[in-house]
Amino acid sequence: MKHTTDGRLRSVLTDRPALRVAVIGAGMAGLSCARELRAHGHDVVVFEASDRLGGRCSSRQTRIGCFDDAAQAITGATRLTGYTAQRAGELAALHSWTVPATPAEDEPKGKDRDLDADETETSRSLKLLGAVGVPSMLALAGALGRPLDVRLNTPIQQTLRRGARWVLRDAAGEIDEHFQALVLALPAPLAWPLAQASPRLATALQQVRYRGRWVLLLGSERAVGLPGNQEFQGSPIERIAAMHSKPGRPLELPQRWFIEASERWSLQHAHTDAETVADLLLDNFRALASRTITPHFLAAQHWAHAFVEVPAKPAGQQAYLWDEALGLGVCGDSVVASRVDQVHHSGLALAQRMAKGWISGREHDARRATQDAPRRDAQAQAQLACA
Repeated sequence: MKHTTDGRLRSVLTDRPALRVAVIGAGMAGLSCARELRAHGHDVVVFEASDRLGGRCSSRQTRIGCFDDAAQAITGATRLTGYTAQRAGELAALHSWTVPATPAEDEPKGKDRDLDADETETSRSLKLLGAVGVPSMLALAGALGRPLDVRLNTPIQQTLRRGARWVLRDAAGEIDEHFQALVLALPAPLAWPLAQASPRLATALQQVRYRGRWVLLLGSERAVGLPGNQEFQGSPIERIAAMHSKPGRPLELPQRWFIEASERWSLQHAHTDAETVADLLLDNFRALASRTITPHFLAAQHWAHAFVEVPAKPAGQQAYLWDEALGLGVCGDSVVASRVDQVHHSGLALAQRMAKGWISGREHDARRATQDAPRRDAQAQAQLACA
C-alpha cells in the first residue's frame, strides 16, 4: 500500500500547502483518519507495530480457515461503504449480515408443511445484525488501507517535537522523515508515552481505563446446532458467532465459532493460562449446545484492551483530543466507546478538524504574544500611574 503526494499540492478545503501527517496505529480509527486526511489533499503515512491492519476489524487465519477474532459486526451508521467501493471482479468488502429471526426448527409448520425447502426459506423473516467485512473483517481493513502509505512491522518507540516538526524513532533509530502533524490512534496505554510533548493530552490519556476479555476460537467437526449469533445473560459466555452464518464465508465443515467470555468471567480468569481457559470455555459451550462437541481446532486469546471503561473526557465532548500548538491529535477508543462505528467517527472527526488548518507552535506563541501585548501595556501604564 503506497501513496505519495506532491508537496506542492494544496489542501482542497483550506488552500494551505499539503502537510505531511504521521498516523500511528492502523486500526479503524487510524485508517479512517488517514483516508479522510488524504481526501483533503494531505500526505499521510501510517505506522503499524504489527504485521496486519485492522485493530478491532481483525481476522486470524488458521489451518481450518479464517476466524473474525475481534469485532463480529459493525453497527451504527458509518462512511465505510464509500471507502470500500467494489472493484471489478471482486466482492464488495462490506456486506449486511442477516440471520433468520426464528431458528428453522422453531418455525410453525401448519400450512407450510408441504412447501419446498426453498419456498419455506424465503418466507422466513430475517434479522439484521449489522455489516461485516467480506470475506473477512480483515479484508475490510485492507480495502480501507489500500491507497495509503502503510508501514507494517514498524513500532514507533519515541516521538520528538523538533522545532515545528515531528520526528519519530523506531527500534532501528530515528526515521529519516519529518511530519508537521502527528495522530495517535492507539489504546491509551500505548499512546501515553508518545504524547509526552503535550502535558494536557498525556494527563488525559493517563486516566483512561480498559477491560480485558477472553475469546475462544473453536472448530467443530460436526454442526453445533446453535444460532449463528446469540448473546447470553448470567453465563460465563456472553456471545457467540458462527463464521458460516456470515456472507462470503464457506459453509462446509468444520464449523468455525467465535466465543466471547463475559466481562466478569474474564476478570476472574485474567491470570489463567490460555490452554486452561480454552478447556473451561469449551465445557461451557458444550453446555449451551447440550451436545458433545469434538474440537477440530481450539485456541483462546486474551484482548487486554478489549473495551474502554473510562475514556478520556475532551473539552466540548469532541470525539478526539487535539493540541493545536503542537499539531498532535488522539483518536479511537482512548476517547470514545470501543465500537467500530464509534472509533471510525472519531478518526473522521479528528481529520476534519485538522483539515480546517492550524497554526504551528511558533506561530501560536507569536500570536499569543501579539494578543497579550495590549493587556501588558495596560498593566504597565497602571503601574506607572500608581507610582
